[in-house]
Amino acid sequence: SFIGLPDGEVSHLNIDVDVTAPGDISFYKFVSSEENYDFLQFYIDGNKQGEWSGIDNAWSFVSFPVAVGNHNFEWEYDKDGAVSEGQDCAWLDYIVFPPIDLGQPTNIDESKFDFELFPNPTMGSFNLTFNDASSHTVEIFDSKGKMIVLLANQSINSIVDLEKYSSGTYTIKISPENITYQIVKQ
Repeated sequence: SFIGLPDGEVSHLNIDVDVTAPGDISFYKFVSSEENYDFLQFYIDGNKQGEWSGIDNAWSFVSFPVAVGNHNFEWEYDKDGAVSEGQDCAWLDYIVFPPIDLGQPTNIDESKFDFELFPNPTMGSFNLTFNDASSHTVEIFDSKGKMIVLLANQSINSIVDLEKYSSGTYTIKISPENITYQIVKQ
């Protein structure tokens, strides 16, 4: 929301996505509002998942599980009819979606492809686990789209180390399936 949202107003941010594999939606939030009256709220498919009010001293990380299927994610800042406290707004950053369909055609039988990436977020290293013995290529890209890691012939379980890279969101592309995921390095 913008700073100083007028009394009685609501600011919305929403997106509809097709989630292709179970995962989490996560984001960082910072709220500066009248405690217990003005709220940042987060919804998945119209169901409230979280609500925050008051004046934060630091950014905080939140994460919610998401199942396969079409989903609507909505962030709402709701300002009551009177009194201003703080900056009367909320900020969001580093929104990381679960695996989603980017509209690229694929011939993958998704019921036979299972992939896990954990922990997410990570402090540096994370595991990639496949449910098959097939060979996969793993490419990792930084926030500018530059490939920083290329792992060929990966199967079953791999450990990836991002400790030498800065904090941020990284995109992971799994081939030959051409599925992308995001991971947050703290």
